[in-house]
Amino acid sequence: MKRLLAPARIVPVLVGLVLVATAGAQDVSTPQQILEEGLSAFRRSDFDTAILRFREILLEEPDADTEANAYFWLAKSAMALGRLSEAERNLEYYLRTFPEHEFAVEAQYQRGRLLFMQEDYTGAIEALDRFVERHSDSPFVANAVYWSAESLYNLGRLDEARRLFESVIRDYPRSFRVEAARYRISLIDLNARETELLQLLQWSHEEYLQALDEFERREQAYREAITSYQERLQNAADEDFRDEIVRLSTQVRSLQETIRSRDAEIRRLREQITTLQNAQE
Repeated sequence: MKRLLAPARIVPVLVGLVLVATAGAQDVSTPQQILEEGLSAFRRSDFDTAILRFREILLEEPDADTEANAYFWLAKSAMALGRLSEAERNLEYYLRTFPEHEFAVEAQYQRGRLLFMQEDYTGAIEALDRFVERHSDSPFVANAVYWSAESLYNLGRLDEARRLFESVIRDYPRSFRVEAARYRISLIDLNARETELLQLLQWSHEEYLQALDEFERREQAYREAITSYQERLQNAADEDFRDEIVRLSTQVRSLQETIRSRDAEIRRLREQITTLQNAQE
């Protein structure tokens, strides 16, 4: 026969059950707490964890503001991971559903940047131009102008790109994009100098001799500028420029190889000219 618990024993048991139930209730995070966890992971660049947290919010029936935040940060996290289709779905849903939310203006800028990442450069230019026109007082305007210039650069419209890069330097001197804009201008100038070198090869020997010294002097200045930009770029980054720095650094290495190749070509041409001069004497 089972023995009944004495009243003195019943009270501790009930208290224990209440404590267990209370602890269990405290373990359940609210959508706002989950959002904070996701934002903390995003700030650590732990974008996979951030995405898991933001998705978890959407399963919790959050209020409209928390839901809007979840979709916005889902889009930014997916962009950081290069999951561009996923980023596009979340960003477009956010803009369509929460057009008055606190991050709606930034989301319009991010739409242009996303188009750039998708290599839709014409679409990026159109989106970013609309953003600058409608939100001229936004802190993202300098970035928008920069990415428009990058889009033009990738389309081969170098003169237009140079003008926009110059605009970044002139109109937004405090933007960290200034150094990147100067770097891009140096690349455009290098392209022009490569064209100039081809023209030099077609000139007469006398004209070539007159121009070669000046060309080499400018090449030395260019080499020094590239080294300076490479060092300074490392100290000018935010979350949407980390990958860009890696890409620019790779291009620097490629340009350094180009410079070495061109130096060798210049030496060869000098030797040819010397040989021709000796033959004429």
